[in-house]
Amino acid sequence: MHTWAKLVTVCLLALLASACSRGGTSNEVRKPVHPVRGQLLVGGKPATGALVVLVPLNEPAEPVDPRPRAEVGADGSFDVSMYGDKDGAPVGNYNVIVLWEGEGGYDKLHNQYSDPTKSKLRVTVKEGKNELPPFRLN
Repeated sequence: MHTWAKLVTVCLLALLASACSRGGTSNEVRKPVHPVRGQLLVGGKPATGALVVLVPLNEPAEPVDPRPRAEVGADGSFDVSMYGDKDGAPVGNYNVIVLWEGEGGYDKLHNQYSDPTKSKLRVTVKEGKNELPPFRLN
């Protein structure tokens, strides 16, 4: 399975497990989230279609919440979603992983940013609107 597909599968399974463990009711306990917007450029150009995922620094071995994530748009911008469309992320510190699938399923970034323990990208989400400095990768 391709790296990108694995990550999407993991995110979906975490979301499903989270919904199932809470009974899937409309009054689920959700962490407050705050808007997070950023930009991803590779070699000075937008990384259109790349997947950006925020992994909490102190995430337990068995995550109980979905990971905040975003798909990079044609202009390189992205808006993070956790529970719904572009709703944001909880306050906290995160490692950032980036997966950008190319033809044949390989990661265009050569897996440099696919492991949260090895990625050098970090962000802090605070209360209110969060405009991240652009990620400029080579």
